[in-house]
Amino acid sequence: MGSEHSSSSPRPSRRQFLVGLGSATAALGAPAVLAGAAPAGAATTPPPPPAPPTPPPLNLSDIQGNVLGGFNKDNQTLLALTFPTTSAGRSWVQSVRAQIASASEVTSFNSARRAVAQRAGAQTSLLTSTWMNVAFTYAGLTALGVNSTDLSLFPQEFRSGMAARAPQLGDVGASAPSNWPLPFQRRAHALLILAADTATDLSTLTNRQLALAKKLGVKVLWTQQGSVRVDQPGHEHFGFKDGISQPGVRGVTTPSDPANPDQGIPGQDLLWPGEFVIGQPTQVGGTQPLTAMGPPSVGGPAWASNGSYLVFRRLRQDVAGFRDFVAQTAAAQGISTDLMGAKMMGRYKSGAALETTGAQAADPGLSDPTLLSDERVNDFEFGGDANGAVVPLAAHIRKTYPRDAQTRDGGEADTQTHRIMRRGIPFGASLPAGTPSTDPAARPAYPADRGLLFLCYQSSIRRQFEFVQSRWVIDPNFPRTDAGQDPVIAQNATPGSFTLPGGQPNHIALMQRFVTTTGGDYFFQPSLAALQRLAGGAPAVAAGVALPLATAPSSGSPRPPASPRRRRSKVRRPKRS
Repeated sequence: MGSEHSSSSPRPSRRQFLVGLGSATAALGAPAVLAGAAPAGAATTPPPPPAPPTPPPLNLSDIQGNVLGGFNKDNQTLLALTFPTTSAGRSWVQSVRAQIASASEVTSFNSARRAVAQRAGAQTSLLTSTWMNVAFTYAGLTALGVNSTDLSLFPQEFRSGMAARAPQLGDVGASAPSNWPLPFQRRAHALLILAADTATDLSTLTNRQLALAKKLGVKVLWTQQGSVRVDQPGHEHFGFKDGISQPGVRGVTTPSDPANPDQGIPGQDLLWPGEFVIGQPTQVGGTQPLTAMGPPSVGGPAWASNGSYLVFRRLRQDVAGFRDFVAQTAAAQGISTDLMGAKMMGRYKSGAALETTGAQAADPGLSDPTLLSDERVNDFEFGGDANGAVVPLAAHIRKTYPRDAQTRDGGEADTQTHRIMRRGIPFGASLPAGTPSTDPAARPAYPADRGLLFLCYQSSIRRQFEFVQSRWVIDPNFPRTDAGQDPVIAQNATPGSFTLPGGQPNHIALMQRFVTTTGGDYFFQPSLAALQRLAGGAPAVAAGVALPLATAPSSGSPRPPASPRRRRSKVRRPKRS
């Protein structure tokens, strides 16, 4: 699908023009040279590649903050809401609109916080803040009175919703929507994402929003809290460091090395923002270079510009079952549990990359912290390991991001057209080490279960999240025939196997699944300007486009209450060292 993008020839930048002008000027005074010959003593190295086109400026003040900035908070709560009437829904949107954090605010705050931490050290006070973003299902946009013409322009997968797409995603059997906890079987209209550095601040923010919803007659369908694990911060419940390999974004991510402007940290390719934000330039794919700029992404009516599609999945994790499987398989293979886990995940639990370190009996990131530095943790490719001798072809991080490896779906340029921006956070209490799988605490029922609140942003749910899930993760023949299923997150009804090159045997049977979907849906996260439109206010302007008002049967809208005070930034001494 990535090869379907095309790019018109961009106008040369001022830098390219001056370089070309300088070359032409030099040629005027140079002696004649025969075609195909080089001047005496001249270097024969090829000219440097042309500079990538300059991205158009992003209006970060119009894009919601979690999309490109990332909240990066230890405590988050998701509130799923339904609107009993159009007027109640619009009044609620109008009331929360002024509190929505923009990408400009979030990126600026995150940069300031990093600077304070680097200057003062982890033992001193840090800046804190509270953030809020909002997104809507297709049913929610309908409930808000969006006209039928605009509704018809949204992609079919978004209109259908996640539950209807379950067969394509592998959400069958235990993961089927009919088996989700009852609150998640009903479709929400809106999802409110609340985030704070401290549990106290999050509780205050959440209670304020619950009170507002009650006052306006908006119904709370369910609440779900997530938090960073206290025993292993930054690690998901299976014990692995999470969120390492995020794509960088041109115009947002600052390259750590000015001499390499096409990467953020080493190994982090910068992608065009249209992969995550509607109406912005996209990746091209095919035989074009990674830096080639494609056409703007399209994902709905004109007022969808600067919006993004949010996928939410509540994923329950069978931690005891995963631990047992790794230990038993490691024993059968005659290797350590550290290495067996790394073969399944593609990284050791510390985050150290297996492709970088090679097979180690003990997690090398624990003895060599430099492997976890920004300069090394993500700086690797899979092209030199074509057969999966180091990192199996079905290892989780290789299945979900094949990097430069050639696959049946193309090369690296094509792979980059399927990236997603992940914003997940764990939920539930950690399972103490050594807890037997027979202990009732190992597999508690909802709502006491544990897992991951998976959230990701993209400009196309079909081309990005659904493609990765159905075409890569659960297909045993990706990236090549007989590679096997992703041994960590595959959602097939009948577990298959994955191939372990050099293993005895080399086909490892997956007798059970370790991750079960227990809820989720597809949401549209509009721009801040579009929120004004959804509130039924005056025509808004986003990216220079005048937005028409939504139409709906008139009804008496209650007077919206005064907007609660906007989020705050302050200096606070952390509770833990």
